[in-house]
Amino acid sequence: MALLPVTGTSPGAAPPFDRARLAQWLIFAITAALMLAPALPILLQVVVDRPLYSEGWQFTLDNIAQLVRDERIGRIALTTGLFALFSVVIAEVLGIAAALLIGRTDMPGRKVMGDVLMWPLYLSHLIFALGWVVMYGPSGFITQSIAQQMGGTAPWNLYSIAGMSVVAGISQAPLAYLYCLYGAVRSVDATLESAARTVGAGPLQVLRKVTLPLMIPSIITSTALNLVIAVETLSIPLFLARPARIDTLSTFLYGEGIAASNPNHGLVAASSLLLMALVGSTLIVQRLLLRHGHRYETVKGKGTRPMVLSLGKLRWPLAGLFAAVLLATVVVPIAGIILRAFTSFLSPLVPVSKVLTLNNFTKLFADEANIRAIWNTVEISLLSASLGTLLAVAVALVIQRSDFRWAGTLEALAYSPRIVPGMITGLGIFYAAVILPPMGWLRGNIGIIVVAYVMATLPLALGVIQPAIVQIGRDLDKAARTVGADWLGAMRIVLLPLLKPALLGSFILLFVFHLKSYIIAIFLMAPGLEVMGVSMLSLWTNGDVGPLAAFASFQIVLIAVLLILARVLFKVKIYD
Repeated sequence: MALLPVTGTSPGAAPPFDRARLAQWLIFAITAALMLAPALPILLQVVVDRPLYSEGWQFTLDNIAQLVRDERIGRIALTTGLFALFSVVIAEVLGIAAALLIGRTDMPGRKVMGDVLMWPLYLSHLIFALGWVVMYGPSGFITQSIAQQMGGTAPWNLYSIAGMSVVAGISQAPLAYLYCLYGAVRSVDATLESAARTVGAGPLQVLRKVTLPLMIPSIITSTALNLVIAVETLSIPLFLARPARIDTLSTFLYGEGIAASNPNHGLVAASSLLLMALVGSTLIVQRLLLRHGHRYETVKGKGTRPMVLSLGKLRWPLAGLFAAVLLATVVVPIAGIILRAFTSFLSPLVPVSKVLTLNNFTKLFADEANIRAIWNTVEISLLSASLGTLLAVAVALVIQRSDFRWAGTLEALAYSPRIVPGMITGLGIFYAAVILPPMGWLRGNIGIIVVAYVMATLPLALGVIQPAIVQIGRDLDKAARTVGADWLGAMRIVLLPLLKPALLGSFILLFVFHLKSYIIAIFLMAPGLEVMGVSMLSLWTNGDVGPLAAFASFQIVLIAVLLILARVLFKVKIYD
């Protein structure tokens, strides 16, 4: 008697329902919808003659022609380029120096200084810019204190391209520091540095001739990321450049779209494409420069332990110099915000003790819109961080642990928000909610902001979860498959429990990011949908510096408490 093959079904029966494939296609469809929904309406708005929410629009190329003819665009693009270039140079120099000194030398106090350097990462650009205005602006406390000693002449002009480049550079230095510290400095083969020392090279020569060249891939990556952030940042040029009638592409979009009484949607959409082109070209150059990244590999199969280089007599001078830089650029601005929150005004001519008050907090919390903004922000952050982490782990598992045919396309879609600045994401979601019926129900509730946040920060969550999946051996889920589990079962039973630390880290990272975020929500604001960042921007526009400082101080405390709880209760740190 011939034996029938064991297939799990009787001959002639229909194939079993493949729930794993259905789940993979569902993840692909959700990701594609989230990524494409904002982009397509923006492209459509570029080629129509009126806002998408108006009736009777027709196709036209006038918006592009208007962009080309506008005399301001060339000047604005040049200003944006200079601002991005200068800020990135400052961020990279400070970040690279910090990574070398903190990561590989015996400089005193390096652990504390590394923590202080990270502070701007936890704060929004809006808050950091406010601190600089309070302390170093034309009427700032430090500026006026020094001006008194110089006969009334201000020693610097913060309201300039140079001024806003310094502020942006300091705020972006933590990213350069982290990429260089963990991407290269702590993974360099110590034998290379030891070899340099044996032939007479001093500690600074070793750092300059051995360690620094091996950091090139990390420098390229952090440079590209900081360029993208500089191009899309709004609050720093809005606070520091607008008073001097200097515009960047982001402030131009804000002025033509949000601040204008009659927004020019066609010009805003066309300008958005220009902004996306700048960001996209930056990322393309990054990929081209990293094509031969394998040439910088130094850690092979044999483990190495990074060595600590002795600075000798330079230990204390370098520590003093680095501490002075951090004190002036990070500690003083943040302290200035808190001090301004508890004073009616801040001036070196009047003792602080005579102007202490709680009126700023009283005025802040007396406004129901501000209370609503706080609760909205916390609720949106919780929902966005939860949904974003769930989507990220689902996408990462399909990419890394499945035979899904379109896994490569899924990965490209998931990382596509990197080329779409946050303000453009919000604008695209706004248009999508107007013209796409499935998204229409999101209008008028916090769901529209949650969707925008999840979409924009998916690459951030993937950056935490994907490396954790790669570190888990494939034999574990293969073993589950051999005993009858399908793909969904293997991922749920084996992978997800092992990914709990990464999932928690992703949630905390997204929650902090969403608490301080506001650019994405600017185009999505409506009565009842206020968030803290946009409310603070409104306070600045109205000149309410005291309540703004109080609001900023409240957000600083909120984020600090969250980070402390995450570290103490869950042993989760934004960086190690």
